[in-house]
Amino acid sequence: MLYRHVILCLLVVLMTASVLMGADEGLQSGDLAPTFFARSLDDDDFFLSRVVGERARAYLKGPVVLSFFTTSCIPCRKEIPFLHSLSKQFSEAHFYLINVGEEEHIIRKYVDQMGYSLPILLDKYGTIAKKYDAMVTPTLVVIQEDGSIRLHKHGFRESDPDHITAQLQEILRPQSVEAAGDSLQLAE
Repeated sequence: MLYRHVILCLLVVLMTASVLMGADEGLQSGDLAPTFFARSLDDDDFFLSRVVGERARAYLKGPVVLSFFTTSCIPCRKEIPFLHSLSKQFSEAHFYLINVGEEEHIIRKYVDQMGYSLPILLDKYGTIAKKYDAMVTPTLVVIQEDGSIRLHKHGFRESDPDHITAQLQEILRPQSVEAAGDSLQLAE
């Protein structure tokens, strides 16, 4: 009996360590992002398929950054302000915070207190978080226009801002180059 208890404890420790070290066994870079529907805190509908992938609406199409959070998550309090500033730098990308498993009145009070202005999607029962292997908060997912995952990571570390910024620059750079090329052709 003691042997089983020790083995169980070791498994829990190993699983926790792999999550904290960022080892993702689920979704990986290049995988197709699971589609989902969610209501926003402002009572709007959000369909991921309208923004990324083959069926995306042309006027909405663009990369998507999802940040799964809870009001009790301390690292989220560092990641969310960073994402807010990043959303101003990369206005072509769509940034969404996804609250996992909390009541709307708690979220509203927290958002007002913290001064967050990014759109907030509600995942009251954690179904979206399960699809995205986001049971640990914060979990950040960057989705390219074609619907594939560019980045999937747990936690928020000192080096993350540079890494996330670089990922978005790489996604958006080709569009900027193409747009410049189109402008040059029109001028000729």
